[in-house]
Amino acid sequence: MDLKFQEPGSSREQEQQAGEGADNFRARRLSLAKGNVPGGSSSDSISSPANPAARRQRRLSMSPEMGAKAVAAPFPPEVVGTYSCHGVEPGRSAGEMMAKINQDRGCVCYPFGVEGEKTSALFCVFDGHGVCGDKVSHYAMHGMQAKLEQHPLLASDPKTALEQVFIAIDTELQTDSSIDAELSGTTAVVALARWTQGGRGKVWVANVGDSRAVMAVQKAGKLKAVALSEDQKPDTPAEQKRIEKAGGFVSPPEEEWGGPARVWLDANMTLPGLAMARSIGDHLVGGKGVIAKPEVKEVDIDPAANMAAEGPQLLVMASDGVWEFIDSQEAVDILQANNARASATEAVTKLIETAAHQWRKEEGDYRDDITAVCINLVELFKRGDD
Repeated sequence: MDLKFQEPGSSREQEQQAGEGADNFRARRLSLAKGNVPGGSSSDSISSPANPAARRQRRLSMSPEMGAKAVAAPFPPEVVGTYSCHGVEPGRSAGEMMAKINQDRGCVCYPFGVEGEKTSALFCVFDGHGVCGDKVSHYAMHGMQAKLEQHPLLASDPKTALEQVFIAIDTELQTDSSIDAELSGTTAVVALARWTQGGRGKVWVANVGDSRAVMAVQKAGKLKAVALSEDQKPDTPAEQKRIEKAGGFVSPPEEEWGGPARVWLDANMTLPGLAMARSIGDHLVGGKGVIAKPEVKEVDIDPAANMAAEGPQLLVMASDGVWEFIDSQEAVDILQANNARASATEAVTKLIETAAHQWRKEEGDYRDDITAVCINLVELFKRGDD
């Protein structure tokens, strides 16, 4: 996930202000933050669409930074594991690396929904980009759980509720003067889990951008990766058609250095190019077909069938810090090899460590932010019988 600037004749100062100084040689990503703050931005004090009531804040558990003391979570670590790992970028001296501000956000919210009823849980991963990417992802994280819980269609029509909340957060960002979302935005992959009678349940997954949700389904003793979201690339035929109809321009992937397809304001590509077709924020290209409406998939969960060694077992949600060098099946294999069904936290830790190792191997002194959530679906939905 990234945003690219290609201004001919721009000065070094201008490039640094845009987040791509001369030393940042990896043009397919942006290292936009200037600070050295592994834990992210100033956090809860920034504005959000609606300051959640105290009870909501207590139930919102943010993904802790790798190596930091784990925060109290609403589910046992064996059932839900979640971590975030800040990125690194080249320092001023040869061989030196410095921490980036973590623009990712991950969270778990439970109980979720009707006051006093433990019928639903919300799991989210956001991947911010641009100079204000950390603020946009933080804003979206708080807005998602607050606005979705209050939505009148949450109980009867979760798909529509999710679609409308994504759009509402994006719309409100346009009027928030404290966050410049013209050249900054965030991906969002959100899973709403709901218990029904007999411990059965459903999961709705909504996404914009290139963060991803993958379900591990057991078939003949092997966990198989099943996509619950699709990376929304600008050159995907349906996405490109919408963008070009709105007057946007899509450039193809760059073969020489592997850069992604991008959305531009003009055919000369002299204005910011976004490497995704949907996002929250990025309002400069909002009028050019980049939209905040998510794609939503619905999955039925039956723990009884799952315990019989067939059906959905795990759900992993992650920013593209995982998916850049690890494909969906490889991620599921890593989780299975590290016994995710016994400890989701240990398994997701190994997944992030493996992703970080791959970044070091492939990119040396640059690493994107990495955030992942792993959910043991069998144990999660067994809790519906409690």
